[in-house]
Amino acid sequence: MAPIPRLNCINNFNFFFQNSTKRLRIEQNFLCNQLLSRRVTVRNFQKGFPLSTTQPRSSDSSYIIENASRILNCQEPEAKASQSMIPPESKIPFKVTPKEAKTVTADPVSIPKSKSELKSLSTAYLKLTKPNLTVLVTLSAICSYAISPYSVTLQELIFLTAGTALCSGAANAINMGREPEFDRKMPRTVGRPVVRGLVTPLQSYNFAALTGSLGCTMLWFGVNPTVSILGFANIVLYSWIYTSLKRKSIINTWVGAVVGAIPPLMGWASSSPLTLPGVWCIAGLLYAWQFPHFNALSHNIAEQYKQAGYVMAAAENPKLNARVALRYSILMFPLCFGLSYFGVTDWVFPFDSAIANGWLTYLAYQFWKQQQYNYREGHKPTSEGLALAGIHAKKLFWCSVWHLPAVLILAMLHKKDQWNRLFTYLGITKEETLSA
Repeated sequence: MAPIPRLNCINNFNFFFQNSTKRLRIEQNFLCNQLLSRRVTVRNFQKGFPLSTTQPRSSDSSYIIENASRILNCQEPEAKASQSMIPPESKIPFKVTPKEAKTVTADPVSIPKSKSELKSLSTAYLKLTKPNLTVLVTLSAICSYAISPYSVTLQELIFLTAGTALCSGAANAINMGREPEFDRKMPRTVGRPVVRGLVTPLQSYNFAALTGSLGCTMLWFGVNPTVSILGFANIVLYSWIYTSLKRKSIINTWVGAVVGAIPPLMGWASSSPLTLPGVWCIAGLLYAWQFPHFNALSHNIAEQYKQAGYVMAAAENPKLNARVALRYSILMFPLCFGLSYFGVTDWVFPFDSAIANGWLTYLAYQFWKQQQYNYREGHKPTSEGLALAGIHAKKLFWCSVWHLPAVLILAMLHKKDQWNRLFTYLGITKEETLSA
């Protein structure tokens, strides 16, 4: 005969009564049988429905029924006098063995043990270099090298590209290692690897020392000592002087613009002397471009800079911030004219580049005009006016992102005598025409 199923709540009574006797188990069987034979529902059982009118209840039976009712009503059961002195530890139905605590080493340096760890660590170190900024810096050096009038070789180009990228990455790594407590206060920089704890400041300094030394060495032996010295000077200027000035004075923007003007000097110095005036027009072009680009960027996050402890013109003097952006946008026109005047490009370049320069200057003018109206004398800026200024600043920023590559590509396309050399190579014109 198959055993009669029992209610789980009754079967678990042994958990609450560890010192029960055999009679307690008999009473449990009796209760279950009564429920099944008389078809008493659990709801009636909770209300204290009498299980048997023929069999008298003993004291133990009354005690069990009372506590069963309490359990089914989610109430704590009462313990017998013999159970009141039982320590709580003895009521645990199984032995609990806690896990041993993992020891955390003070040394943050660890060797990756899997491909995923190696990939995440490599990604963290790559982000230390600010890849987007490093690519832009390297491209500006390559473009300047391509525009230079003298010999251009593939070997020099490879060493220049690798060395410039390594020096730029080293400067950015030092910058991140010095500013984690400030970067974590800005949504724009809170995801940087040092802020997130993926890399420690000491590790970022070690990484910068390795990449910076390797980059300067490649530039020294693969290109020339002048380019190597410029690369080292740019590391110091950006990672120490510019980074320190960011928390002291708005002059940091002008120092940062000098940092952006050095890579074109490095590219030109790889094959041509720095005494030629054309190189300073290219460097001036990169220097002037920094202001509409960064001033537009910093306008919409001026409060974030201020809360993080950075001193920026966008927060300290919004009118000056817009005026400087317009001033240096206008400066693009004579600088592009100077490249043609000093024989770096042909005379078509000033007209081609004027389209890109005019677009940048127009958006900078709109930004400046709105800020002049917002901060006119005796008035406070309205929310509508500030919103319009933010829109103009955003347009100016994205225009500057496309402006610089466009102007540099046009300069390479309009390099002096470049098309004559190509036509001579293709046999369209003769050598005498080129020499004449």
